[in-house]
Amino acid sequence: MQIGFYVTGSKGSRYADLIDQVDLAERSGLGSVWLRERHFHRDHGGRNFFSSPFVAAAYMAARTRRIRIGIGARILPLDHPIHIAEGAAVLDRISGGRLDLGIARIGENELYQHAFGTSEIQARGRFEESLEVLLRAWTGEPFSYEGKHHRLPRVSVRPTPQQRPHPPLYLVGLSQETLRFGAARGMPLLLAGASPVGALRETQNGYRALLADSGHDPHTVAMPVNRFVYVAETEARAVEETRTTVMEFIERRGSVIRDFLSMNGAEQTYERLFEEVFIIGDPGSCTQRIRALAEQVDLRHLILTFNYFTIPHDRCRSSMERFVEHVMPALDVEASVT
Repeated sequence: MQIGFYVTGSKGSRYADLIDQVDLAERSGLGSVWLRERHFHRDHGGRNFFSSPFVAAAYMAARTRRIRIGIGARILPLDHPIHIAEGAAVLDRISGGRLDLGIARIGENELYQHAFGTSEIQARGRFEESLEVLLRAWTGEPFSYEGKHHRLPRVSVRPTPQQRPHPPLYLVGLSQETLRFGAARGMPLLLAGASPVGALRETQNGYRALLADSGHDPHTVAMPVNRFVYVAETEARAVEETRTTVMEFIERRGSVIRDFLSMNGAEQTYERLFEEVFIIGDPGSCTQRIRALAEQVDLRHLILTFNYFTIPHDRCRSSMERFVEHVMPALDVEASVT
């Protein structure tokens, strides 16, 4: 099992606190750190790096030597593909070939598209054209491009990525059209943390079938699973510290987590989330729950979210430390060496 974590904000955290968590992850042997791209987010303000993940990733690359740095994900239609190709290549070079690049078709809501001068209707075409431009740009060979949304004269993009032919690409998306697009290309699939176990298993099984139909070996294609985790000294303390705050986290204004839960409002109780979505408890129970999850879904790559915008940062940091000290050694964790 490979284990990484999403570096997201927590209540009262500062940028320095989040960088400190990346340093802890590097020292503790976690395999990867991941950043999302979000815009116009109420929980910005020094508490996450959502709005400029490439910039934050470059700083993290300079502070670390081993841990892989994932972007989960750049929303391709919001930027020119040459900008993304160049930024990713530079980031891969300065990190010594440690970049994992997730790509997405669309933002959390229509404001993303409108603010950046595009539309949801254009998103799929722009996404597919952008990926084609990225792949051609990373070869370093001269090329021109004539598409509906992008037209390029003959150019040669430098530098090229250190990883050849390019950094590993991960797909973010759940629509059937997006899944078919990814499966046709054998792309790894990043799975959202708010998916209940049944929905997660169904998505993995469906994607495996699409991969097989496209001539790819499903067992060689990664499907990293994101899970929210909170580790306390005791089970009772874990429940006490999260019962109210988890519901506030789910229900806070602007949150889109509810959209991925596959539950109606009445079903979105703490007890249901505790059983199906969140990994909450003492070190022993968290270990058992991860092992149980691994028996139900493909959990070869687990990406954890330790931080909650509704829980003070010191508690989130302590939860992460308990995971590293007590839970991770009890799991069959694959070492990451770069």
